[in-house]
Parts: sequence; structure tokens; C-alpha cells
Amino acid sequence: MKSKQNKISTCRICNSMELQTVILLPQMPLTDEFITKENIGKEFLGDIQIAVCGNCGCSQNLNDTDMDDYYNEYTYSVQSSGFAIQFMKTLAERVKSNFFKSVSSPKVIEIGSGTGEQLLEFKKLGFEVLGVEPSKKLVDYANNIGIPTLHAFFDEHIKDKLPADFQKVDLILSSYTFDHIPQPVSVLKEIHSILRPGGLMIHEVHDLDLIKKRNEYCLFEHEHYTYLNERTMSYVVGINGFEIHTYNILSQNEKRANSLLVVAKKIDTPKKNFVDLEFELAELKLLNANVKESIARIQTWLEENSTQKVVAYGAGGRGIMTIAALSDSSAIKYIVDKNPKAQNIFAPKSHLPVYGLEELGRQRADKILVFSFGYYNEIVSELGEKFNYKPEQFTSLLDLLELKHA
Repeated sequence: MKSKQNKISTCRICNSMELQTVILLPQMPLTDEFITKENIGKEFLGDIQIAVCGNCGCSQNLNDTDMDDYYNEYTYSVQSSGFAIQFMKTLAERVKSNFFKSVSSPKVIEIGSGTGEQLLEFKKLGFEVLGVEPSKKLVDYANNIGIPTLHAFFDEHIKDKLPADFQKVDLILSSYTFDHIPQPVSVLKEIHSILRPGGLMIHEVHDLDLIKKRNEYCLFEHEHYTYLNERTMSYVVGINGFEIHTYNILSQNEKRANSLLVVAKKIDTPKKNFVDLEFELAELKLLNANVKESIARIQTWLEENSTQKVVAYGAGGRGIMTIAALSDSSAIKYIVDKNPKAQNIFAPKSHLPVYGLEELGRQRADKILVFSFGYYNEIVSELGEKFNYKPEQFTSLLDLLELKHA
């Protein structure tokens, strides 16, 4: 895909020009742009530069990348994940019982609603629902299962596209979508104008503090524009007319991996919450050092196992971006995934072939490096039963990423 990159000059949150680049991952691909053999070498590659703002302390991607065509063809879904489906069910039930127990037919809009699975859980509880989704394929699927969904980006023009009965709503939510928005302030203003007085917004984003704890540099992607933690999220929502209600509507065990889940209430007067700028800069610099060490550690592990047939498990963003940052991924023979996007495809940049699980029976591996570490035990058990792999043949990426002394 031919995408264009433009470097921003001002902060995405406060418009300050005090942006300091701290993390650089050179020539990285898009996470979901798998390629066919004839298109090897034609995929998009660009630098990922993560900066911290010296005025507001918010970390962010320094580049805007043209994503219109990419998202129009986007097909990612969590339907095959039992844990993700349970998360959606639990979230809907918790929101209903905590905030809308006595409200008749509350209205909810989901930004980046995908296949409509989250809204389906709200609909079961009596909510009136509407999705906004840029992928035409996912929009068609959602509408077919009875979840009304607009084919659109949620931007400053969204009110012109909303039906009359959704011009004012009680709840607006997004799951791993808010950090994909290049202009978050304009979107927050739209959310504020659409919500009824006292209305709620809920955003699930990748938690920068958890990224630091696990050294998950794979989450620095072209698709992600902001990287927030509880401290900077409180600042962002506060200056845009919202007050944090809770970060704990779900327990840590109920949340998805690397999840920062914020519930915020619409207020009349913006408020400026304190952010320690020196602390946020120091934290990002420490993360940068740890990222470099983690990349080196993975590279060393591959070199130590170069005489073995190493296979990677997981063709999601974590696997694709982790491999793409390595200087040499040739020790990995191929990638397997439970639900590969298509047949006869290759990972961007590394050009490793991607197969379904059956390939582990045809081309047996000596070592399996599990990128989908949240499902590690499930994976070890399944591959043991299906293909007779032994627990000692598996290594979790998390064991290579995390600094034991951090």
C-alpha cells in the first residue's frame, strides 16, 4: 500500500511546539499489511518516532500516516477470542448496572465499532445502539447481524452524518480506537457536543505505563498516534470538559492485555490536572533504553537457537512489529496463526511466510516463540494435543521482553 507520512510540528493535545523525540524505530511496516509473493518489497515502510511534549507531558507519534485505504480494507476482529467476548459482555453489564440501571433505553455510540460485537452486548441489555466504523467490510458484517453502523470516520464532521435520533446520546465508547485518532482534541469536542448533560464516555487505550513495564515496543505503531497513562489521560480529558469517574470499572483480570480503561463524565467547565513533565520525559527515556535492551535480548535468543528450527506463533500486531524491529529475523522459519488473514501471504518487512496451525504438523518446529503470550498456556496445551509438542519447546515473548531487574 502506498501511504504518505507527514511529520507533525505541534503537540496533538496542546498545540505546543515543544516536542522531543525519544524513541525511534526505523523503517517499520503497518501491522496488518500482509503481502503476496509478487508484492514482496512493495509494502509501506516508515520510521516510527515517539516524542514527549514539554508542555503537557503527553507522548505521541510524530508522524501522520495516510490510513484511509488501509482502514477501508481493515478486517481485524476479536470474534475468535473467548476472553475478548467475555470482556465485552462484562463491560456492558458493568456499565448498565453502575450507571444506567434505572434509565430506559439509553443510547450509545461506539467509535470504531468493528463487527458490532460490543454493541451487540449493549443491545441485549436494552440500549439503543449505533456504530461508526471506517472499514466497509466490518460495517457490512455489523449491519447484517442487526447492529446499525455508519461507514465513516468519527471526526469533526460526524454530527452531519448521525441520524436525528442519535444527535444526543447517553454514552460514547471506544475500544483500542481513541489512540488511533490523529486529532484527539477535535474528537473529544465532538463527543462533548453529542453527549447529554452528565453523559459518559469510555475509552480503552494501550496503557503507556504497562508498555514500559513489559517493554512492549511492538505497540509503537503507525496506527497509534497517542500513548497515554492515567496521569496524562486525566490531563487530556480534563482540559476538554470531562472529569475522570474511574479507571477501575473492571478489575485487572477482567481487562484485556495492556488495557487502560477510563470512564469520564461530561462537565461544564474544563479543568487542568497536574502532570509532572520531568517525570514523564524521564519515564519515556527509560523506556527507550529498555526497548533497545529488549530488542537485543530477542536477537541474542534467536542467535543462540540458530541451529534449531524456530517458528513464531502469532501474526497479530505484536508479532509483526516485534519481528520488524529486529536487525535479523532469518532464524525464524515461518509464522503461524490460528486465524491467518489469507493463504499464501507474507509478513511485511520480514517477508516471513504466514501459515495456519496445520503447518506445525507439516514442517515441525524445534522451538516455538509465542508472541500471543496472553494465551500462552492455551497455546501450549492446544499444540501439545494436536501435534504432540512438548512444553519445553515453547518460549513466551514476555520472558524475553521483560527486564528482570526493572
